[in-house]
Amino acid sequence: MRTVLGIVFTAILAVFPAASAEKLKLTTLNWPPYVLEDGSGPNTDTVREIFARGGIDMEHQVFPWNRAIKLAADDPEWIGVYPEYYSEDIDAEKGGDRCLFSESFGVSPVGFLKRRDSDFTWSSHDDLKDYVIGVVRGYVNEDRLDHMIAAGEITAQLAEDDTQNILQVAAQRTDAIVIDRLVFEYLKSKMKVVATVAEDLEFHDKLLVQHGLYVCFENSAAGRAARQVFNSQMPDKDLTAETIDGDQDIRQGSATGG
Repeated sequence: MRTVLGIVFTAILAVFPAASAEKLKLTTLNWPPYVLEDGSGPNTDTVREIFARGGIDMEHQVFPWNRAIKLAADDPEWIGVYPEYYSEDIDAEKGGDRCLFSESFGVSPVGFLKRRDSDFTWSSHDDLKDYVIGVVRGYVNEDRLDHMIAAGEITAQLAEDDTQNILQVAAQRTDAIVIDRLVFEYLKSKMKVVATVAEDLEFHDKLLVQHGLYVCFENSAAGRAARQVFNSQMPDKDLTAETIDGDQDIRQGSATGG
């Protein structure tokens, strides 16, 4: 195992010179309770622990979300971004335009937050055409919803972060907003401005989606090699010589895009 992981890390060094002393750098965002403002939190602990099993020290830094994803995609200093929801639109292996997804290391329950006195309800995506839905700029929400918003079939109101999104639905600027249930509960407990309006709000019983949480690696040979180490150290996973041999571009250090 140590020999095989050494081969993979040597490949990372060959195509990613910023990785020295067996360290890799990832971007993240302030997204409590998963990642806190200082970069700590359960998602950071999990990602660091998985890399540590492969002998790699993971460094990270918090950025605004759109900057975090741009750095991870375009700046060779950064090998990836976490936590990310899966979307084919950004999956470079499915014709998307951005990154290589790891295996899922966690879950995020996402649904609609509305005012208690609102008549908002839904059982299918077509029902959402009757409402103004609040979403955070740059966030992946759920594939069908995002496609319908992009096509103009659903009216969306953009917010810069989850707090602004919550305040907009409380002020009736939107009929409902898309948000992770645990994020709302955390903000309600920690932020006075959210706690003040929280009693007027409630989650709709029907979830939109339960997302997996992923590391989205740079679309390159270095990103592919780092992902291979990460995936190999997930619980009940093993990296074999066969899987290495099946991915010659990693071993040879040739570019795969990005």
